[in-house]
Amino acid sequence: MIRKDHSIYSFFQNKFGFHFDENKRQRLEHLLASRMKKYGLTNEKDYLKLLCSKGGDSESQFMIAAFTVGETYFFRNSYHWKALKQKILPEIIKRKLSCDDKSIRIWSAACSSGEESYSIAIVISESIPFFQNWNIEILATDINESSLSKAKKGRYTENAFRETPDDYKKKYFSKSKGDYKIQKQFKQMITFEQLNLIHSNGFPKHYSCFDIIFCRNALMYFSPEIATNIVSAMYNALNNDGYLFLGHTEGPLTKSFNFKPLSFYNSFVYQKQGVLSTQYRSKSVKKKYEPQELKIQKKSSFNDYDYRKNQIFENSIPVRQKNYFAEALHLFSIGKIGDAQHMLNQNNENQTLYSLLLVGLIYIHKKDLNAAQVIYDEALLIYDLTPETHMLGAMIHEETNNFSDAINGCRNAIFLDQNFFYPHLRLGEIYRKLGDQEKMQKSFNNALRILHVDNSDRLKLFCAGYDKEFLEDYLKSI
Repeated sequence: MIRKDHSIYSFFQNKFGFHFDENKRQRLEHLLASRMKKYGLTNEKDYLKLLCSKGGDSESQFMIAAFTVGETYFFRNSYHWKALKQKILPEIIKRKLSCDDKSIRIWSAACSSGEESYSIAIVISESIPFFQNWNIEILATDINESSLSKAKKGRYTENAFRETPDDYKKKYFSKSKGDYKIQKQFKQMITFEQLNLIHSNGFPKHYSCFDIIFCRNALMYFSPEIATNIVSAMYNALNNDGYLFLGHTEGPLTKSFNFKPLSFYNSFVYQKQGVLSTQYRSKSVKKKYEPQELKIQKKSSFNDYDYRKNQIFENSIPVRQKNYFAEALHLFSIGKIGDAQHMLNQNNENQTLYSLLLVGLIYIHKKDLNAAQVIYDEALLIYDLTPETHMLGAMIHEETNNFSDAINGCRNAIFLDQNFFYPHLRLGEIYRKLGDQEKMQKSFNNALRILHVDNSDRLKLFCAGYDKEFLEDYLKSI
């Protein structure tokens, strides 16, 4: 077991900015054991000497490639590409043409083996008629030399096209010796460079004036301080009204900067503009709710909700995504918070209400209430009429002892669905803290009545780690 303060950790933290949570520490330990065995080393200090030696760069590059998740493929996270093609590029093109400017600059950060960068080039070619008459610059960077070498070659196996329409593959690639080779015109649009994002305070001067920056699922490898510095550098590198694409759980890093979260097709993109208010923005519900004896209603189902044209639960989540979310929820329920967050980071192709809520709950559990607030703000943009969204806001307020707003959030959630168990439970706990025995007992009684009526998936999410039998025994003991 490597100690947290061990020099191996320090080496990767100082040189590459890596942040080691429980999951990443285990991965590093396995990698270290494997590499030491390869070189016949029994002492970790000897391996550190190898890393620091004159020829240690190649070994460092190998460790980077093995430690970071290199899995990528064309058009990964289809919602981002739909937003780029149908919303963002048309807006940029219109704005550019209005001032007779036919130039677009895009940065694909942490581009890995180039699938994302070439996907950008393909979308641009389909979005701009006679795009060859425009000055299109795509800068693609990665820390890993091996990945960049593959990207420059532009050759890919069948596995890289798992989310790519067949007509795209036929139209923009040529088959050669069992692989697929990207057309030369797209290679000419992209400049590949090696870059360590940890050096965000000293990026070269040409890292500026970007209209769009992609930096998806890279910031999760860094410490919060370094990740925030990187976002700051990207903010400064963007043109005014430029767009930033981030991974599923990385949105809270934009909170300290003048980014506006925009909701497109069940995903979020962040636009550089004026300061956003982070104040709790609960939608007012005119009907006032007070604890009272409830009549059990028809059993609630998430599929009963329209969700403003978004079928965000069972009917819209691919089986693979359901499995990922179920695994992340299980990890969360047994206390493996870092592993749950890592699972959500790596499998974010379809951002659902449940996955968004779980991210918010993870941040609340980690006492990172600023990040939780950003997740709540994002959820409110597209799921403002769902009781679960208001419950998340109530939980944030309860954590800060803002009981008045916490009560209002619970009331809003109950008004939208009286069979929602958790806000009744939280109201009881809040009234207990406030010393209001009458309202406390009414809230707990209501919670007990609907415990076995509420949606089981929702119970599992909000009451992670506690089953109905435990909750029933707890409420009866009060």
